[in-house]
Amino acid sequence: MTDWNEMASQVRESQVKTPEFAARHNYWNHKNSRSQDRAKELFDKVHVRPLIATAWDIVRTSMDDAEVEDAMKTIERLDFRHNGSNSAKMQAGTLVQKACDDILIYRKDPIEVYDVYLKQYMDYTPRQWDNGKDARDWEICHEVFVDTIKTAVEAIKEACHQEDIIRGEVELKGCLPQNQVPHINRPDYVGVGDLKTKWPRRNDRSKSGKTKASLPNSLSGQFEMNNVYQVAGGWFINNRKPVWLLYVTDSDYQLFHEGNCDELKPEFLEQVVRDQAIHHKVTEKMLILADSKHDLFELVSPDWSHISWSDPPGVIEEAKRIFKL
Repeated sequence: MTDWNEMASQVRESQVKTPEFAARHNYWNHKNSRSQDRAKELFDKVHVRPLIATAWDIVRTSMDDAEVEDAMKTIERLDFRHNGSNSAKMQAGTLVQKACDDILIYRKDPIEVYDVYLKQYMDYTPRQWDNGKDARDWEICHEVFVDTIKTAVEAIKEACHQEDIIRGEVELKGCLPQNQVPHINRPDYVGVGDLKTKWPRRNDRSKSGKTKASLPNSLSGQFEMNNVYQVAGGWFINNRKPVWLLYVTDSDYQLFHEGNCDELKPEFLEQVVRDQAIHHKVTEKMLILADSKHDLFELVSPDWSHISWSDPPGVIEEAKRIFKL
């Protein structure tokens, strides 16, 4: 039987360099195994990112106008920073965290911070390919954006009340048990905590056209369990330091930690780490067996219903071409 404590010690002492069998496919690290369909993760890392990197190199260096034009088409179709992959709620969550960092870490004037990040949020361009859903989300989130920052600041203060100083996002990198490719986790605060913003939802049956944001009362739900898997990898890499998950709306917050939540207790996190390690090991076996990315993509079948495939039409068309569908 595997001694997981001994294995953890060995992992922390080991190097975290990506092995050649993965690097040759441009697969540099593992991440939360529930965040993406395996086929989507391989498609992004092995196919899309190298294509985008090559396209940007051409844009920066080529003197051939036609070549640059083709490269820009690739960027506009596949690069998430330019193809409309972002969403209003993701943008709102990102900016709320940045605003909290400015207030709590860099000690900037809150009033000025509210103005700066509200303007940045208003500059966001909603998706053009989802029949107006994102545009409506953008309007709804805008109404509670500043209040969500205010609530998040107070919530983070409580979550970090035992810390001498509040530190922002860091990268934790190390191998999970019996894995060879490093796993990466980026906690939002003090190396152990993650902030999750919750926003009002579209509701066509409501007079207001929306439903007020709500907080989870446990971490047993599908999306909350995804968050548990996210923090579990960092928990293992970071010497099993207790982790927390903080959910925030415009008017309230809920802090989960090992003292009030079974899913964040060590015994549950150990099970999650084992599950992720097994998932990663299967991916590593595929990377070892495949001589090319075409061989690799023949080993996986996309689950198009997974939320990670909520991409613009150009990305989906490219994926179907690569997976020969």
